[in-house]
Amino acid sequence: LKEADSLVGIEIEVAERRSASVGAFEVTMEGEADGPVVRIGKRCFVGNLAWRTSWQDLKDKFRDCGNVVYANVMQNDEGRSKGWGIVEFESPEEALNAINTMNGSDLGGRPLLVREDREDRDVKQAEGGVQAPRAPRAPRGGRAGRGPAERTGESSGLQIVVQGIPWAYTWKELKEMFTEIGDIERADVTIGSDGRSRGFGTVKFTNADAAQRAIALWHEQDLDGRRVAVFLDKFA
Repeated sequence: LKEADSLVGIEIEVAERRSASVGAFEVTMEGEADGPVVRIGKRCFVGNLAWRTSWQDLKDKFRDCGNVVYANVMQNDEGRSKGWGIVEFESPEEALNAINTMNGSDLGGRPLLVREDREDRDVKQAEGGVQAPRAPRAPRGGRAGRGPAERTGESSGLQIVVQGIPWAYTWKELKEMFTEIGDIERADVTIGSDGRSRGFGTVKFTNADAAQRAIALWHEQDLDGRRVAVFLDKFA
């Protein structure tokens, strides 16, 4: 059975290949039978949460998408929110509905990032422990076709390293943090082999004064329950 749908603004086809024992189905880009595959289970990753958001707030927000059987907001050792959580539904169809309808919606004054949970046990069971192939990532920072800046071993004074950013942040949110400080040439968030943020990135300004202002304003500040560290990149 095939059913037209959309996943985070991308037209896709849902190809149901489920068995009674595996609560997951595959999503492939429309018109690309051999194209990249994303497997959807019953759980959704929800990022960019306001630090006051509780598991009950999360559950109430997603109640209209289906029967929520589990909701949790992840916390650090001090009991403070990490800015992301998990919502589990009764069926994969409900999880897909949540991704399509809730991504970008507001909760606590912040736009939510909603996608498939890549650690979903049903997805891992369907994959047999192998990560599903995904579309190649476009270069971050809005400069398609160009790789990271060459590292010469000497700092230009233009680029800063930002550690401790919320896990849900992409290069866009990282760039927005510093937009009012000065003109930004590019921003990048470092992504691990699992496709998830490693919690740090770089921002390159067009002048060194802006880089110094960014360090002065943001170093050791709290952001969504995380302590941010900002310093000059010694190799760029």
